[in-house]
Amino acid sequence: MTEPDPFARPGTTPTTRRRRPAFAGPRDEIDVPPLDRIAPTLDPPWHKEDTDTPERTATYHHPDGHRIGLRIQSRGLAIQAWITAGPDLPPIPGGTDIEQAEAQAANDARLQPGRTWHTVLTTRTSKALAADLGDIVRDHVIPALACKPKQVSTTSTTTDEPQPNATTEGPAT
Repeated sequence: MTEPDPFARPGTTPTTRRRRPAFAGPRDEIDVPPLDRIAPTLDPPWHKEDTDTPERTATYHHPDGHRIGLRIQSRGLAIQAWITAGPDLPPIPGGTDIEQAEAQAANDARLQPGRTWHTVLTTRTSKALAADLGDIVRDHVIPALACKPKQVSTTSTTTDEPQPNATTEGPAT
C-alpha cells in the first residue's frame, strides 16, 4: 500500500478565505440624506442640472463652460466636490506691458481649461451637512477657478501663538 503524498491536493474543496479577519467589527457606513436635498443653491449664472442619480450626484453648469460636480462616495463617509474649468481663459486686454503681464499672471494662476480640482467633505465630522457642503462649494471650489490652491484646509490653523515644534533659536550644537 502506498502512503498518500503530503503535497497532493486534498480531496475536498478548501473553504474560501474571508478578506476581513473574523475579529474585525462591521464596516462603517453613514446614512447620508439624498444629495438632491442637501446640495447647495448657487447664485446665477450657475444652473443645477438634472442627473440620472439625483440622490447620489449633483452637477452645476456655468454659461462659460465651467462645471461643478458633487458625489456621495461609497458607504456615505465622504462627499466629493470638484470643478472643471471651461474651455476658454479670459482674453488678455490690450494696454501697457505691465497690464498685459498682470493679466497673463492672473491667467496662469487660474485653473486651466479642461482641468479639474477636487476637495472632499468628510460626513462623519460634519454637524450641519448641508451648510458645510454649501460652504465648501462657495468658499473653496468656486474660488479655485480664479486662483487654484495647492491644498485645502477646512480648519483655520493660523494663530498668534508659536507652534510647539517651532524654535526661534539657531540649531543646537
